[in-house]
Amino acid sequence: MSERKHIELTPEEERENTKAVLAHVLPFAIWLTMMVWFDEYNARTIGGVIVLLIFRPWRWAPKIQLKNIPLAIGVGVFILVVWVGFETPWMTQNAPWVTEWYDRLFVDLMKPFQTRELYEIPLLSESAKIQEAVALGLENVQRTMLPFEVIQEGEHAGLHAADPRVTGWVSFWIRMFGTTVIIAIIEEFFYRSFVYRWMLGSPFFKINAGQMKWSMLLLVSLFFSVSHFEIGAAAICGIAFGWLYIKTQDIWAAIIAHGTTNFLLGLYVVKYNAYQFW
Repeated sequence: MSERKHIELTPEEERENTKAVLAHVLPFAIWLTMMVWFDEYNARTIGGVIVLLIFRPWRWAPKIQLKNIPLAIGVGVFILVVWVGFETPWMTQNAPWVTEWYDRLFVDLMKPFQTRELYEIPLLSESAKIQEAVALGLENVQRTMLPFEVIQEGEHAGLHAADPRVTGWVSFWIRMFGTTVIIAIIEEFFYRSFVYRWMLGSPFFKINAGQMKWSMLLLVSLFFSVSHFEIGAAAICGIAFGWLYIKTQDIWAAIIAHGTTNFLLGLYVVKYNAYQFW
């Protein structure tokens, strides 16, 4: 790892640097705090909008370059495939051992070498055939197991709490806006625009974003991955978004890629009832 560059700053430049650091770091720190304080995702989304409008980290970033949008969308689609590919219905049916070992090695850092925990859905959500078999006391009844917890009682029994049939479609799209736009902006300005360049030198906003330092890129990607449940996919995601930022020198390209992945992931979650990814 090369020596970190440092430029001597005037008092005015020091103040500017402090403002830039806070504008990139505090939205991320506040977002993490809201994840602890607010169970309601819509509240986090609204809070994230307010925080970004207050700090406006884009003040230190060049404008979006339209020529980078196709590549950014392509990277976003690629990361979606990486994120869900080993746990798609097709993979679990045709190569279950691949899904099993992916889960054991690259999912849930807190429970290494284990597959995703499965939860039994309420009996009233089962088919009439299974309900009848349970009522008759038959053995070896195959109850439905899901890799996420569901509501146990009431009209929404058997559904995930984030299911649009539970929350309503307005709340669903607010959540989609939060994960597609707010998270993408906050995380990319923090991890790629700030942390990567800060590791290269100070003041970070004057550092050339086009410098490829693999050791630093991998370190930032590892840092990015540990804040996600699917650590293996998140590490690849961090490398891809970091590479895109370095190649284009356009933080908005990384944001578009991140937002594309999150948007398509949200649609995938609803389409295939894959709420373990949310």
